[in-house]
Amino acid sequence: MKTSVYILVFFSLLSLIGCAPSYYQLRPASGDVAWIDGREVTRTEQNGVVLVASYEFEDPSHLVLDVEIKNRTSAPLLVDPVDFSYYPFDTKSDTLRNKHNPLYASIYRATDPEKKIEQTTLDIKRQKQRLVASSVFNGLLLIATIASDVHSSRNDRSWQQRANNRYMHDQAYNIIIQKQIADVHLQKARAQQLKHERANWQEMALRKTTLPVGESVRGLLFLPKDTRTSYLWLHYATPTDSTRMELKFVQEKIKAN
Repeated sequence: MKTSVYILVFFSLLSLIGCAPSYYQLRPASGDVAWIDGREVTRTEQNGVVLVASYEFEDPSHLVLDVEIKNRTSAPLLVDPVDFSYYPFDTKSDTLRNKHNPLYASIYRATDPEKKIEQTTLDIKRQKQRLVASSVFNGLLLIATIASDVHSSRNDRSWQQRANNRYMHDQAYNIIIQKQIADVHLQKARAQQLKHERANWQEMALRKTTLPVGESVRGLLFLPKDTRTSYLWLHYATPTDSTRMELKFVQEKIKAN
């Protein structure tokens, strides 16, 4: 009996170990790599354009880089996150294939903050519309309940019928009120979450900017995550000249302790 218990405990522990949470991160593997304030930072330069990048964090859909671009050219430079893209590779240095069409190699373009801001603004409006629709529906339920209550009070012939109908309608009123309260709280929480998300895209992300000569811009670059990736080549191409820069990053899967 004890042996069976020990075996059960052993396999339970194995199961817990196997389900240990893990996360992904990127480590620079090309360019001028240096440790700065506890982070690995890489730097490359071409035609007077300087690109500095380091890994920042992971979210459910992205691996996020902290990037800075310096304009040391003789003309203003248009910086746009969509000019960043990457090709993912597997452990055999083969290009990963497109998930939806294996005939083509995978390529991922950095997420456009302007589209995200537009989408979250639209979602906030939709959330308000859902609350209005829910309130109208709750109002119709309340009207129907009142009508039923009035009808029952006129037709109940016994004390037991009156008591039963009073209890049922009181419960219905309470459910409608609680539903309305819950709908309002849910809408406020969801709207607050969306506003926070929009503020992050507005204030933290690298956004489309015309960069004057001698100045720099810094922000977060959101790269769509592909968990199949072993390493990737980040490409940055400026639209006005022939500047083409690449940086290699190793993608690591790390199990949390």
